Amino acid sequence: MKLTAPSQYLIAFIFVSVALFSSCEEVVVTPPVQTISFEEANRLEETYKKTRAAILNDTLGYEDTREFWFSLDTIKKYISYIEQEGTRMGKKNLGLRVYLGAYPSQGNYPDPGYSTVFMVPTVKSEGNPLKQGFLPVEDTHENLDSLNALNYGHGGKPPHDY
Repeated sequence: MKLTAPSQYLIAFIFVSVALFSSCEEVVVTPPVQTISFEEANRLEETYKKTRAAILNDTLGYEDTREFWFSLDTIKKYISYIEQEGTRMGKKNLGLRVYLGAYPSQGNYPDPGYSTVFMVPTVKSEGNPLKQGFLPVEDTHENLDSLNALNYGHGGKPPHDY
């Protein structure tokens, strides 16, 4: 049986449609192994409040910020920026380091005198074989100082409990 041109197009259309729809399955993303439960996160925050926040607040004379918010869009854009620039520089094994900081009391800052966090891109160090000797050397990550750090998230004033 010889197929006519319209029949051939119909069969091709059905084949392509099936192929496209079967590849549109939802991708399931598993959380990284570093995720922690609500209970563990709460335990960490409570320990911080008991062992550090009280000392800071007493010393400063006011309740300092202890939680910070960044939109997912901002974080995704920052990660894309790091990946783009890291690739351009030929860097692999990129990461992020989070630093604690404080805005100076004087100056044009969003929350003068309050704590902040900022993120810095990192790259895994190549490691010097001469330093390794007989002992294993721990992986180290160097800051990529040529790339901009990310700051200016929103700090909770007063802080929000987890």
